[in-house]
Amino acid sequence: MTSLPTLSEGSAAPKQAPLDVVKYYSDLLAKPDPLPAPIAAVDTLAELVSRCDSNTIQELLNLLRQAGTSLASASFNPVACDSGTSFFMRYLTLQRPPPEMSFVEFKKKLVARAREFCKGSGKCRELIAVNMSDFIQDGSTLLVHSYSRVVVQALLYAAQEQKKRFQVYVTESRPFGLGIKTQAILSQAGIPTQVILDSAVAYIMPKVDAAVVGAEAVCESGGLINFIGGYGLAIAAKAMGKPFYALAESFKFTRLFPLSQYDLPSSLPTAPLTFSSASSETTSTDSPIPPTPSRPMINSPMPSPLEMSDAATLNNPTLDYTTPDLITLILSDLGTMTPSGVSDALFTQYGGE
Repeated sequence: MTSLPTLSEGSAAPKQAPLDVVKYYSDLLAKPDPLPAPIAAVDTLAELVSRCDSNTIQELLNLLRQAGTSLASASFNPVACDSGTSFFMRYLTLQRPPPEMSFVEFKKKLVARAREFCKGSGKCRELIAVNMSDFIQDGSTLLVHSYSRVVVQALLYAAQEQKKRFQVYVTESRPFGLGIKTQAILSQAGIPTQVILDSAVAYIMPKVDAAVVGAEAVCESGGLINFIGGYGLAIAAKAMGKPFYALAESFKFTRLFPLSQYDLPSSLPTAPLTFSSASSETTSTDSPIPPTPSRPMINSPMPSPLEMSDAATLNNPTLDYTTPDLITLILSDLGTMTPSGVSDALFTQYGGE
């Protein structure tokens, strides 16, 4: 990378307490209405810039790279975090401030622009909601996966602003049950919504007109990284000839090109679903075999379900990769595009890097 010109130091900025980037980022995501992970990452780096005492762009770049690495290694989902840090770093490297501007002034300008971007990020979802309304027809039935802010906002816009009538099936989305939140929001808005078991996706697919999902990240290939189950839903939709729409803000576009499910970045010490000594201990031959839950008669009470242990749940993946051949269209704030259009959008943003 070509080094950028060094700005004059100007007057020294007042020293502030050093920023714990991991804690700051974690606190942003722990709020009742948290920021999207990429936006939280941008906000965290902006806060770091406002507090740091770097005097050259090279020092600042090194500091931000170290912060980005720390955030990714501490994140359960490093992909979404990397999308935000890469976006911020690219913006910084494109800056060409005038030589007479002091470095303190440059950092203030950088922070102000970043925070302005974070504050306006919600407009991306508004644009997507407007675009998506053209694909929701009166009387249609949709299948939605898990919980996604942009998908929920698009459905609410179609129902409340466009006065369209439709009904929604939503996957339960184990292990966190995120589909329950989607069902609660849509039901409060008067949209008929039914939660289905994750294992019932293929069963219900013939009854729906389209499948709609959000995304944790959109890869350069046009594929999606999404909460586990999205890939299986896309396969079922393709097999039954149903359109599969993905809704994602452009700040989730990332220069990642996975070739399989097992190429996704992870900060976990071991790959999901590995046979380790720890997992063997949880299924010791000494463990009692539980009785079979059953409900033989209509009037029989619901049995208590068998549940996976926390260790077994942690050994399972939480993300999967939906290949671009299964996706009908991707709707973003940049417009409606086919999966191949994502690489063009990323080339526009990152150039030939």
